Parts: sequence; structure tokens; C-alpha cells
Amino acid sequence: MKKSIIALAVSSAALTSVSAMAAEGSTFDVYGNIQYAITDTEGAGDFEDNGSTLGVQGDTKINDDLTAFFKYELEFDADEDGDDDNEAKLDQAFVGLQGNFGKVKVGSFDSIYGDAIQDSVDQFDYIGFAGSSTTEEGDTIAYFSPSFNGFEFQVSSQVNTAEGEGNATTAVAKYSVDALTIAAGYDSLSDDAEETVGFSVGYQVTPALSVSAKVESNDDQDITGLSTRYGYGAGDLYASAQVVSEDGTDDYNEYAAGVSYSLAANMYVFGELGQTGSAEDTTSAVGVYYGF
Repeated sequence: MKKSIIALAVSSAALTSVSAMAAEGSTFDVYGNIQYAITDTEGAGDFEDNGSTLGVQGDTKINDDLTAFFKYELEFDADEDGDDDNEAKLDQAFVGLQGNFGKVKVGSFDSIYGDAIQDSVDQFDYIGFAGSSTTEEGDTIAYFSPSFNGFEFQVSSQVNTAEGEGNATTAVAKYSVDALTIAAGYDSLSDDAEETVGFSVGYQVTPALSVSAKVESNDDQDITGLSTRYGYGAGDLYASAQVVSEDGTDDYNEYAAGVSYSLAANMYVFGELGQTGSAEDTTSAVGVYYGF
């Protein structure tokens, strides 16, 4: 299930009394979203949940230079009733500290490599593109530096010693100047997997129009992709394409385009059409997102 491109975390009005009772210098919010999609892949249609979540988050000011924060988010299928096959699953859970030194967080959260490299091209609400292997989420400690004249770096380590796989290290370096952002990423994966490296570049052509490109590589796969996104006022027009080269198989192409339309600040509908996977299957989807 795809995560939403538009990130919304609006406090629930029903929890005003709870927030008011929070300790001085602290905040506490409940947030979430409901997402549905009607999809079709090579004639096989479905009505499905598209990544609905419910979570809580908050922070506490320790002193003028240091803030503690947390998030706990569950993902669930909002298109089915509460039977045994519809249990909520952990999406993210972490605690951390933020200050002039940057930010540290511990727990389970999105890959810093995926955020910096893969998401620049894989930008869809439903359709998903191939991406080089990355370390699975969980058991992770990450550090995010502040910006030094446009330069910043991130590093994370996943402790897998309990499973006998050793530690996995991920690192990202970014540089931003004016409308240009360049990123390089590395993921060592576990001891028995091949490491992955990637590069991305993004350019904000106008306030409404952006273009991006990425290159990923490991011993088994090379991926080159391009994307663009245009905000037309009431929503976005977006498109991506990439070539995937795998050892021992023929290259294949992936491409897709979509459009979104905002009904309100926290609600939008979308439509997407594309060709993905080594079988080059054609997929279409229309859906709705409501955040709270």
C-alpha cells in the first residue's frame, strides 16, 4: 500500500480535553487518514484500502535547546469488517530528541535511503515502481544533522544481532542550493545481501513545476528513472518513468501518470494509470484520501 504524497497530521477536535491535560510544555495529538482505491490490473478489478492509518504523536520541551518527541502509528484495512484477518499492523513507532545538534530517533520508521532516493521517482498514491532492495524497517537508530550551508547528512543503523544477520547501516548525504537538491544514498543491507547505492537530483523549475531523476545500483539490478510534478492550483499532475535492468533477464520499462484534485484542505481524489513490473502489467486506479 502506498503512503500518501500529501502528509496531513491535524489534531482531532474530540481530543481537545486530552491535549489540555498534557503536561506544560508538551503536546499530544491524534491523527490519521482513510484511503480507498478502485483498481484494475490486466482486467482484475478490486475495491481496496489504500493505506489507512491511525496514530498518536507528541513532543515535550525539555529546555530551550532540547525537545523530546514520539510517534505511534498503526495501519489497518478500512474496507473490511473486524474479522481475524483484519488486524491493525504497526506502521511507525519511535521516540527521539531534537535540538541544535540535529535529531536522533529510535524505533521503526521509513528508510532514510528510500525517502532521499526512491521517493523522488516513486511518487504515486497507489501505483508502485520497482526499487533496489533496502533494509527492512524496525530496530533502528538514526541521526539527522542540521543544515550546514545547504549540506546535511543522515545515518541509521539497524541492529539484527538477535536474528544472526549482523547490523545494517544506511547513510544519506544531501546538498541544496537555491532550486537544486542533490542526494547520495547507501544501504549496506544485512550481512547476506548485496549493498545498494543511489543518487538523485531534483530541480524546482518554477514554484509549481518540479523535475527529478534517480539512479540506483547493486550487484543484481540497475534502475534509472525520471519524474515531474506540476501543481495546477486545485491539485497536481504527475508522471514518472524508469528503466530496470536485472542480471540474467531482459530490461523492462515502468511508466505511470496521475492527477489529483483537492476537495478540501484535508481531502482529495486521484486517478492513476501506468505499466509496472517485469511482466509490464497495465494498472489503473481511482481513489480518495481523507485526513484528520
